[in-house]
Amino acid sequence: MLSLPIFYKVLIANSIIVVLGAVAGTALTLHTTGSTSSVYALVALFVSIGTLASILVNYVVLRAALQPLSVLERTVDQVRLGNFSVRAQRATFSDPSIEALTDTFNGMLDTIERYRDRLHELSMRVVTAQEEERKRISRELHDGTAQALTAQLLRLKTIEATGKTLDSAVLADLIEMTAVVLEEVRHMAHELRPPSLDDLGLYASLEGLADQCGDRFGLPVRFHAERSKRRLSPNIELAIYRIVHGALTNVIEHAGATYATVSMQINEETVDVCIADNGRGFDPAAPNRRTGRGLGIFGMQERASLVGGKLIISSAPEQGTTVRLIVPLHANAGRLLTESMIEARTW
Repeated sequence: MLSLPIFYKVLIANSIIVVLGAVAGTALTLHTTGSTSSVYALVALFVSIGTLASILVNYVVLRAALQPLSVLERTVDQVRLGNFSVRAQRATFSDPSIEALTDTFNGMLDTIERYRDRLHELSMRVVTAQEEERKRISRELHDGTAQALTAQLLRLKTIEATGKTLDSAVLADLIEMTAVVLEEVRHMAHELRPPSLDDLGLYASLEGLADQCGDRFGLPVRFHAERSKRRLSPNIELAIYRIVHGALTNVIEHAGATYATVSMQINEETVDVCIADNGRGFDPAAPNRRTGRGLGIFGMQERASLVGGKLIISSAPEQGTTVRLIVPLHANAGRLLTESMIEARTW
């Protein structure tokens, strides 16, 4: 009986109470009036009618009262099968507690569906970004490196065919072209993953990133942090670098700023990073933002959450933007960050 649904438990319990009451009443009546066959028949008739009526009333009332739970159960079964669009409907007659449970359950489904939509959108962005990155690398290799190497090869073959020796001007030209190709290859490798992050640490990498913004894009970026020999865990350093990279990318592409600042403070418990600019700003609470800035912020938020951190964005139209990242250090011992999970836009 313990494994029966609550509807049958209550119905059986109420029926037993009714039957026991009828039997007790019958025994008391027979004891008081004396036992005659007509009395027995009359009592049996009333007991039967009363018991059946009580069971029927209990059945109808309980079924109506517990109908919302049946609806919830069917909804849960649909969700278990993968249908996250289904919602539990309110019954006409329902207990306030069950209504609250239904609303809470539907709210949870709404939240799950929103997260599924966001994850789907992010997955599509990741796939698109990977393909765009492959196209960019392929184009740069074909248009830059391959053409330069082809030109060198043709010149060397021409020299070989004519039997001439290399004069100083041709040799200097080949050396210069080789240096240009080598610089292009180094630049591409740095975009994919900066070697300084592994070799020199986070401070040097962020300092180089700030200098790169000024040299390549004309955006002065002032970097301030206390230089320290302390190394953070690789996943935290990578997350911080990518988030700062993404924030500065947004400044360059969307903010129209004339300068930006990056500061980092490391203490015993947390790492606090702040990226600020004097650009045009935006409304962080604006709904359904589908701009590159909005999707970039979502990617940064996901990176922060993967290392247990928190991303705080303060901005308003024409008032600049401040992005603050707070990462706890002791909560990240067992966390890993996979590069391919989050879109990393490269310059």
